[in-house]
Amino acid sequence: MNLTKILAGLLLVLAIVLAVGAWLLSRPSSRPVAAAGAELPAAPKAPAAQHAVVVAAKAIAAGQRLGADDVKLAQMPAAIAHSFNQPADVVGRTSVIAIAQGAPLFGQQLLNGLALQLESGQRAVSIAVKEPMAAGHHVRPGDFVDVFFTLDGKTDQAVVDTQTRLLLARSRVLAYGAASVENPPPTAAQRQEQEDSASNVRRAREGQNARPDNANTAVLAVALDDVQRLTLAEKYGQLTLALRHPDDTSVPDAALFAALPTVLQPVAGRLAKGETLQAVDRSYAGMRFKDLATGAQARNAPRPAAAPLNARATPRPQTPQPPRQQTVELYQGSTAQTVSY
Repeated sequence: MNLTKILAGLLLVLAIVLAVGAWLLSRPSSRPVAAAGAELPAAPKAPAAQHAVVVAAKAIAAGQRLGADDVKLAQMPAAIAHSFNQPADVVGRTSVIAIAQGAPLFGQQLLNGLALQLESGQRAVSIAVKEPMAAGHHVRPGDFVDVFFTLDGKTDQAVVDTQTRLLLARSRVLAYGAASVENPPPTAAQRQEQEDSASNVRRAREGQNARPDNANTAVLAVALDDVQRLTLAEKYGQLTLALRHPDDTSVPDAALFAALPTVLQPVAGRLAKGETLQAVDRSYAGMRFKDLATGAQARNAPRPAAAPLNARATPRPQTPQPPRQQTVELYQGSTAQTVSY
């Protein structure tokens, strides 16, 4: 009896629950139904990400050194590959080509290479090298070398004795063969690693070809005043590179030796008394190999003025002339006599 009452109560509760559910489902929705074909309002979009890019603040000429006011930071909707995102990365560098205002700056538009390794007043000069004359090809980019100059005395350009002397002291090597201070040759460990990796076989071969053992040229950082001496010595003599320790900073005292004369002489009166040609002016005036080989004394004194034409004529020897005779006639009576004196 009790079980029957319990089942009846459960069925009654279930019927009530079902009735309430049916009533809720039959209620009309309170939300407005969009008409057919009507567009739903778009959800708000997140702001697009911005990327900082260094651009030209104004037109930049080719060969111009960039200052802080030449560039600025601009926001771009997308990242630009190989560009700069900090003005400090480009300030102080030199443009290779002209850059329009507002254009992004790229690494290939700015000067790179050995020119940036030179100090003020220096020039990069290439010379031919051979293994016996270049420390057995043990020279590396960044080393310091002494350049010796040898003459065998058989040159037709000047009568000189066989000689060897120091031409340039402590010259920095910027490049040796295919290797340079910006692209140094791989070390033995790096070459071994490249050779052991099958994916880097080509790089290993290129690295092998770039070894200084195959070098036939060297690029030296040379003071402007020494460029002519180096080029003349290489043409008419033999150069030897002597490797030196980088901490050895000793150099000859040029003030102890007379300056070599120049090919071109300055116009008289253009230089102050005791003043000589310097730097670019002296290089422009040139140098003779004979003076380099013989160490001729400098003669910058002005040439003597030309003598007048009448002063240059050689006087003719004068022949002594006999004394001029005078005559007089004397009359004595009817006779006349002529007397010379």
